Amino acid sequence: MAAHPLASRLLAGLAGGTRIWLAGLLLSVAASGAHATVAESMAAGARAHQDGGFEEALVFWDRAQLQAQGSGDAPAQARALLGAARSYLALGRAPLATQRLEQARALAAAQADPALIGSISAALGSALLLAGEPAKARPVLEQAITLARADRDQDVIAQSANDLARLEAEAGNTGRAAEWYRHSMVNARLSGNPALEATAAVNLARLPLTPDARAQALAQAGPLVRALPHSHIRAMTLVSIARLRSEPADPAIATDADRRQAAADFDDAAATARQIGDARVLSYALGYKGAMEEAANRPQAALALTREAARAARQSNAMESLYRWEWQAGRLLRQLGDDDGALVAYRVAAGTLERIRPDLAASGNSGFRTKASPVYLGVADLLIRRAQRAARPDAAQADLLEARRTMEALKSAELEDFFQDDCVASLKSKTSGIDALAPQTAALYPIVLPDRLSILVSLPDGLREYSVPVPAQAVEAQTRAMRRTLEKRVSREYLAHARQLYDWVVRPVLADLERAGIQTLVFVPDGALRTIPLSALHDGRQFLIERFAVATSPGLTLTDPRPIAGVAPRVLMAGLTEPVQGFAALPGVRSEIERIAALVPGTELLDQAFLASRFRGDLAAAPYTIVHVASHGEFGASAQDTFVLTHDSRINLNELEGMLGGTNYRGQPVQLLVLSACETAAGDDRSALGLAGIAVKAGARSALATLWSVSDFASMQLVGDFYKGLGQPGESKAQALRQAQLALLSDRRYRHPYYWSPFLLIGNWL
Repeated sequence: MAAHPLASRLLAGLAGGTRIWLAGLLLSVAASGAHATVAESMAAGARAHQDGGFEEALVFWDRAQLQAQGSGDAPAQARALLGAARSYLALGRAPLATQRLEQARALAAAQADPALIGSISAALGSALLLAGEPAKARPVLEQAITLARADRDQDVIAQSANDLARLEAEAGNTGRAAEWYRHSMVNARLSGNPALEATAAVNLARLPLTPDARAQALAQAGPLVRALPHSHIRAMTLVSIARLRSEPADPAIATDADRRQAAADFDDAAATARQIGDARVLSYALGYKGAMEEAANRPQAALALTREAARAARQSNAMESLYRWEWQAGRLLRQLGDDDGALVAYRVAAGTLERIRPDLAASGNSGFRTKASPVYLGVADLLIRRAQRAARPDAAQADLLEARRTMEALKSAELEDFFQDDCVASLKSKTSGIDALAPQTAALYPIVLPDRLSILVSLPDGLREYSVPVPAQAVEAQTRAMRRTLEKRVSREYLAHARQLYDWVVRPVLADLERAGIQTLVFVPDGALRTIPLSALHDGRQFLIERFAVATSPGLTLTDPRPIAGVAPRVLMAGLTEPVQGFAALPGVRSEIERIAALVPGTELLDQAFLASRFRGDLAAAPYTIVHVASHGEFGASAQDTFVLTHDSRINLNELEGMLGGTNYRGQPVQLLVLSACETAAGDDRSALGLAGIAVKAGARSALATLWSVSDFASMQLVGDFYKGLGQPGESKAQALRQAQLALLSDRRYRHPYYWSPFLLIGNWL
């Protein structure tokens, strides 16, 4: 790379990796004859980026982009957009980075500049990977490597190889990932980029390697990082190395020497961050050292570091780290016996998570519950404990209501994370929650806490709490076992688990339910409890459904509890009896639809008439109150993977929402969506989450869906009896379902809960 006076002056003092990256930008600007202020803006952007001032860097990149656009210098404009994208990536804002990179790639393509296209493709691959789109990232990264090899640009090869390694690691291909990381290290060394070489070495050490291979990777990374000039990348990589030493996958292999070196690296990272004024990295260095002190059972020292980390996070507006340190402070304060202080910290952590949740979703981060649930559960746990100690009933009620609101926020966040859209917020704006329950109805709200099961119950005289001293692992184990054994229709193995869960979830509240004359239970299940039919819990003599009508709700604020207005029923019935697209025939579907048609007026789409386009057209043409689909379907790990089968294709949840919600009758939503042959994978909480939120997503008041696909003749009988019950004056949907399930249960051929229990009524139960 040839030297240039302008480039030499502006590159002075920059770290190796940043210098390599910026040199290409400045040489392009200088070669094009653009005004020096473009290059100066770029250099200022690179300096701010190197020091961790990513927001400040964006100001300079945007200025450089406008200056280059004004002078008609397309290559410089593309490189300024590339710089801005890298700063957005450092902030975790993948969508904004992708937007800038698409603009830059179009400009570079118009100039037929393969080297620039290669650099942009490398960054675009990183952005797509960060956005959780590995299938799109792979070809872009491979293109970047191909172009870089032709141009002999080892730095771009090293960057893209590092990202391809991350892609393979996320797919579980450890061997391929290790190869790509080593390839990245070699090319980074050849390009004179020790920061990238160290980054790849640290990433290599994160893989599930042998202890020796891991130690070797860390040994390579350490000297490279410590030799770097003070910069953001130096401080952040030191934090990564220190974390790997202090938090090994197998704690048994950690040595005192590792912990001492980790502490030294955290201190070195903090000193570097202070020197360059990078409060964001300072918060990580202090916070993770605090976590190390917490693990060593030194809570006072840990708390001091954690509070300093939280101050640095606030100073840099680093909300993604602030919630971690407030949560950490909450844990430490609890350990030190300061529950009131802990509650304050937990509340701040939960509030911060609420603020950054849209950014987490936009960055493709899934599994919100894994990250957030300990925080929300911590708030709920402290509030419930305080309510138990409260001297005044009104104070206890206030704490219990706040605990429930906190869990509602978590449930809403989970569904928004699953559906990746605003359907949840849209529904919440139109509902008032289900505190104002119908007569003889109670809402049961189990909260699975680490050390106990807490059950909040809405009764006519207020909210009550019942605690069962059973750890979360035991609740999950019993729930998984019940779901697994329920599907064994020739075995009564399920009974032991059904009785144990009854004793934990229902028996503690039974006396109060009976005293209040309760006839309908509305469960708001949590975690693994979503994966089982609670109607099949057993008290040793009878199933729960033999005592109560049972409905479920994804959340109190996600169910409209008002009675449905008297509208003449009209049903769109669609189903498949024939084997299509590799799925088996469902011969009972014809009888199921014929029986419904005899009870409720409507339209039938059977077999070849059940085409996706015809289904969509009929929904748009007439105001149906009930949509009944008797076809194969699956609830998958995302809305895109959840579908119902038509004769010619599949309708996923997003498409179903558009069909049901995009009609001219939005003011009169579908009252009931029935999916009578769908199933969720046993033990898959993500797919059960989709089932729990099906009515919310589809825009229906309520849904009747199945946890697993059952005998279609049993299904035909149950569904027919359900519709027959709906036609009875004063009969709620929950009571209609109960009577239909009891009728099937009384038939000795179908007494096993495999046949009748998987039908869940979700949402409005009236």
